[in-house]
Amino acid sequence: MYEMWAEHDPAISPPAVVWHVMAKDGSTSSLCGRFLEPSQRITPAADGSGPTLPDRYCDPCLVTVRETLAAADR
Repeated sequence: MYEMWAEHDPAISPPAVVWHVMAKDGSTSSLCGRFLEPSQRITPAADGSGPTLPDRYCDPCLVTVRETLAAADR
């Protein structure tokens, strides 16, 4: 199973929360190759409290997951 990490990406305008798929090896690198600092990780409140920003998903991470799952089905 893959783990998703959220972070604020300052390169995106307007500000948004970006979700990355983390590598299964337990490191802090995402499938797109970005190294994410655990201190930068955002944990959205389960009850919906706190500021809400739009969610975006890292396309390169999701493409890697899709390709991996497709290869496993062959």
